Formats: sequence, structure tokens, C-alpha cells
Amino acid sequence: MKLKELYNKIVDGKIVSDIALQREIIYTKDKQKLVIDSIVTKIPLPAFYFWKNRNNLEVLDGKQRIEAIKLFKQNRLEYKGTLWRDTSPRLQKLIDDTELKTIICSGSDSLKREIFRRINTLGEALSPYEILNGLYHGQYLRGLTTYVKNNISAIKVFGSNKRGGNQYKVLRKIMLLKRKDQTPEEISDYLKKNRKNSFNQDKNKVGIYIKFVSSIFNKFKEFDIYFDLAVKYKKNRTIWYRKKDKINKNIKKYLDSDYAKLTNKSKEIEDICIAVVKGINTHPKRLFTIDDKDELISRTAKNEDGKYTCTNCNNGFLKDELTVDHIKPWSLGHPTVLSNAQLLCRSCNSEKGNK
Repeated sequence: MKLKELYNKIVDGKIVSDIALQREIIYTKDKQKLVIDSIVTKIPLPAFYFWKNRNNLEVLDGKQRIEAIKLFKQNRLEYKGTLWRDTSPRLQKLIDDTELKTIICSGSDSLKREIFRRINTLGEALSPYEILNGLYHGQYLRGLTTYVKNNISAIKVFGSNKRGGNQYKVLRKIMLLKRKDQTPEEISDYLKKNRKNSFNQDKNKVGIYIKFVSSIFNKFKEFDIYFDLAVKYKKNRTIWYRKKDKINKNIKKYLDSDYAKLTNKSKEIEDICIAVVKGINTHPKRLFTIDDKDELISRTAKNEDGKYTCTNCNNGFLKDELTVDHIKPWSLGHPTVLSNAQLLCRSCNSEKGNK
């Protein structure tokens, strides 16, 4: 079916897309523009599935693409900054004459629902890495895949690899080390520039920290936290390695506790590691309790707005918006007692580190 015919049938009500089976419009404006770009650049769109009734065709699959076409033809969507009415006659004809693959089904209502179910369940979207590999396959990604599959440290840390998930994790860390955003767009731009380059330089850069993580820690659910610690304390790897048994024991104790659900894991795990590495005799009580907070609140005066003041930012907060924090770090041997306690808002507590 040519695009112009499809559009005219939509306008005349001969193609209906607002049926109960269909989902709401979820395409963003960028995705809708990509539909138009595919038509202009002759990149085939997936087939449109219709269900034949007596007087019309119901859309089983293709509603999102149809909406993009309709918006553009009705001057409610721009393509490259231009509405349909301002598009050149030559380009308008090219778009209108584009042939779209259509599959028209008919039969019982139960068959219609079964076809819809299979269309939407048998197909599986590409993973983020599979998309990148399709776009930028070359020497760089071949090297990355070889590293992930063969490097002992990478295998230990990441475990089984499903649809390039481990490659994608490594790419995100490379972006981190290069101080770039870890967004799909930034990763895509980086691969576009480096597709034909060797992966070795980045392998050496990121591999140091993955090796640190694999040699120190026993379990890797908190990989992002451990990787940040590796970057921060790379020079101290030898002493961390000597004390890894106690590090892992104390981290496990913390993660198994109820406190882990209520606290900043990144900050707490770093504190635990520092205390072990420095051989500090830490106070047996790690965190302040709810009773400690109630006692500290009872000793604290409210401001003129009836709120309590964060010690760091001096803004007013309700009781539930505040946390109890050590004035002097527990990880440096200071006790978990009220004389070493202060009220901090959650934001200030998250940003606070050892001084």
C-alpha cells in the first residue's frame, strides 16, 4: 500500500487505530521524526498488520508509525525543521509514493487476539549493546568482546554474559574514566569515532580497576561502588589485598543488616573499607538508632518555622527529612555516641565524606 493511500484511508475512517487492543501513543517526537526520516531515506519500515472488518481495517501493529505519518501530513510534526506544507513537491511525491508492506488478516475474534499477542510477544527488542554492535561493529568492539570473554578478572566480576550486557557495563566505565556522560548517546558518539581503532588502550585503562575489584571483593552485586573505590584507591591495592578477608566480612555484615536499606551504601562501604585498611579500632556500634535520633531531636531547638536546622546547609527540615550523622567519622575511630552526632538533611549526608 502506498503511503498516500494509507493516509487517505486513515482520514476517511477506513483504517482505525483506536481499538481496545492497541496501546497509547508512546513514541517521542524524536522517534516520530525518525519514522519520517526512514521513509525519506528509503529505509524499510516494519510491516503494518491490519485486521479486516466489513467496513474498515483495524490496526493490529503499526499505530505508533501511523501516528507519526498522520502528524506530519497534518502539519503537526516537523521533519528537519519543515512542515509538510513547506516540503518541496518533489519530496512530497517521494513520500506519498513510498510503498509500505501491509499484512491484512481476517477470521474469528479469538484469532485476532492471538495474532496480536504473538506480534507483541514473539518479537524481542535489541539490547543496548546489540544496537551499538549493529551500528559500529569493527575493530574496537571486537577487541572489547574478546576482553570480556577471555579476561579472567572480567569473567569473575561480570559472570555470564547475556546479549552484550557485560560489554555495555565496560563501556559505561570507560565513559566514566574519560569524564563523559554514561548516556546511550554519549557512548554511541564515542564508538562512532573509535569504531576502527584498537581497544587495547581503553582495555589497559579500565582493566586496572576491574582487576582491583576482582582481586579484593568476593561478590560483585555492588560493582559500581567497588569500581569507584578502585579508581579512588588504586595506589593502595597491595594493602587492600592483604586485608581483603576482613573487608569482605565487614561489608557482608553491613549488607545483611537492615541498615543497608536505610543508608547511603556507597558512603557506608567506603567507610568500612577505610577503617579496615587503616587498622583503626572502630566503635562496635556502627550507626545511630531511631532512639538516638529521637533523643537528639528532643535536645534540638526548632527554628521560627517550627523545623529543625541541618548542621551543614542551615536549612529547615521536618524530623523525617533529617538523618543522624557522625561529626567525626566512625571509620577513623570516633564513637557512635550522641556527643559525636549531628543532624543533617539527606542531601548533605550523601555528599559528606571523610575529611
